[in-house]
Amino acid sequence: MPDIRYVCLSDLHFGAENSILSSLKDDHITVDPSKASSVLDGLVAILRTLIEANEDQTPKPTLILNGDILELALANDNVALMVFELFLDRVFPSGGDALFDPVILYQPGNHDHHLWETARERQYANLLDTLKPDDVLPVPWHGTSLYYLEDSRPVHSELLEELAKRRPHDQTIEFRVSYPNLGLRSDDQKTSVVFHHGHNVEAIYHLMTTLKDYVFPGRRPATEVWDIEAENFAWIDFFWSTLGRSGDVGAQVGLVYDMLQDDHAIQRLAGNLSNGIAMRVAHKGIAGRFRWLIKGVLHKVLNLIASKVAASERRIPTVPLSEKSRVGMMAYLTGPLTRQLAGEAPKQDGQLPEQVKFIFGHTHKPFVESTKVEGGLANPVRIFNSGGWVVDTKEIEPLHGANLVLLDENLEVACVRLFNQATRSTDYRVRLDDGLPAEQGPFYQRLSTLIRPDDDVFKNFSKAVAGLVTERGRSLTDIIEHAFDTEAPAS
Repeated sequence: MPDIRYVCLSDLHFGAENSILSSLKDDHITVDPSKASSVLDGLVAILRTLIEANEDQTPKPTLILNGDILELALANDNVALMVFELFLDRVFPSGGDALFDPVILYQPGNHDHHLWETARERQYANLLDTLKPDDVLPVPWHGTSLYYLEDSRPVHSELLEELAKRRPHDQTIEFRVSYPNLGLRSDDQKTSVVFHHGHNVEAIYHLMTTLKDYVFPGRRPATEVWDIEAENFAWIDFFWSTLGRSGDVGAQVGLVYDMLQDDHAIQRLAGNLSNGIAMRVAHKGIAGRFRWLIKGVLHKVLNLIASKVAASERRIPTVPLSEKSRVGMMAYLTGPLTRQLAGEAPKQDGQLPEQVKFIFGHTHKPFVESTKVEGGLANPVRIFNSGGWVVDTKEIEPLHGANLVLLDENLEVACVRLFNQATRSTDYRVRLDDGLPAEQGPFYQRLSTLIRPDDDVFKNFSKAVAGLVTERGRSLTDIIEHAFDTEAPAS
């Protein structure tokens, strides 16, 4: 019988106050990095139940962390890392059976993008080791090879590996960093599974490319994955992956982010900004007489800008993937990803795999589908979204939730729907996602015998999720309502 060989998780956002995998202090706002949340313990219990059912316990499954694992944009580094330690302690228990192979594959997303930047420097240093003293230094490379497990010189995250050494583990844990795509392929080369965090499906993460195309319309367009990253990495790294390290400013940016989840708060935020700017630029003279007009114009402009920033994919609650993001996903699949698949085909002959499976997260709305992709891929691409673990709206969003993505040795993919947000606690039930009949082979059939929602391990997990989703919604409401207090709560 097929065993679990790969386990993919994404969008855990360790350290974020709105992640149900973080534990909060009594104020229900501040993360307590010394204590594991009940949902984190429940997740590990489910992982252990499923993995221990493997008929062959060697090797252990490989853990693939597919982005936004650490919350580096809206939390302090130390908090995010300490919560991550709690996870490592549970999946690599000292004196107990480890759940995973000690080599973890880490694919950064937008909220932990900075881990890629530090790994990219290590990748460049590895390259320098191969050069002669008089060789011309090449331009730094903004990506890793697609089939990363076949790479003879993988890039390591020194930060995460040093972090893992702080606690007693029975094995030395390695973190191999890939970006922006990680591929697995079958022995016959006919099937490729590609992991990508998913931020490249949204236009905002291509902002610098868009500006370049407007300002210099005749320039060569960015078509390769590394070209897109080269043009946009600084913007992504600054805005989405370093603000948590900005002291009090970082905390206040986190507060602004929370406010962008609420339409009324957006209005108040734009009003405060426009009033403050109007007071500064029109405090005396003739301009002062028109302060009301300046304020009104600024309010409309700033409200429009704030609304655009807030209108991310996860704030569209009616469909698993909005039309704009679907267009972005198709553009990524047909363009940069297809070219990378062709460029790293066997013997560089450009032969594309017969079947491509695309696994991504980022949107926090798990779904499974099959879609036809033009441009060289013969068969429809099978799409698997892993969802997310944060509560970033005051209202319950039924499409928001998390998938546990599992693969066997034959690269059959199965998604365990761990939860969707719901108004009734009884609606939280772990189940096997049955969205793709083509993936319901022997691996799926075996998992269907293991996932029994009424067993204690699944019931306890569902109960914990229901409680924390409700609690995080109340916390977000409190944060937004007190956002304009003199002493705003820390994010």
